[in-house]
Amino acid sequence: MASDSAVRFDAATAVLRGQVRPAAAGDAWAALVLCHGHHEDMDAALLIALAGRASEEGLWTLRFNFAFRDAGTEPSGGHADEISDLREAIGYARKTSGMESVFVAGRGIGAWATVAAVTDETTAGAILLGLSYSGQEERRMALERLDEYEIPTLILVGFESDQTDLPALRELAAALPHLDLEIIAGADHRLEDAGGKPMTAAVLEKCEAWLRVRKGARP
Repeated sequence: MASDSAVRFDAATAVLRGQVRPAAAGDAWAALVLCHGHHEDMDAALLIALAGRASEEGLWTLRFNFAFRDAGTEPSGGHADEISDLREAIGYARKTSGMESVFVAGRGIGAWATVAAVTDETTAGAILLGLSYSGQEERRMALERLDEYEIPTLILVGFESDQTDLPALRELAAALPHLDLEIIAGADHRLEDAGGKPMTAAVLEKCEAWLRVRKGARP
């Protein structure tokens, strides 16, 4: 099993901390950058598990802390700083791993930072974990932009989420061919069960299957 290595890299407002894990065996075929939600950090159990599974599937991975987390402050207005942090992380991953193909997975505010950043950085695909969506026009337009740029996107939401309008999100995803929507039964907005336990196995199953399709679709 591959192990993590602590790294630091420059961003617009701070030096960011991260953890890198190489592909578990052989050469990597792509890189995966993982970013956390508002009330967690890069050591969230689900992100660690996803990095581990991705490593087993042959990806080089980087999970990192947004600047606000290490500073003990709140996210920036409109998440501008978090989007900037993520852009720097994508650039760092591409340069350090040597991989041209970089996927990005984000959770909570990290998911919406991912939506904004991936179209600017020409990434290979996006995984959006626990997306909040109630039909807001600006968020609808952002998701439509992913499809316009033909960025393969996996959206994972909980059936019990109180922050997602499932009928509205289903309707939108059905109209956008590059977006795949998966709904986790019994999961809430944070992709946890009623007892507060992350539904890791269900999430990893969906992510692994999606990444394998992306690997098979390479030129």
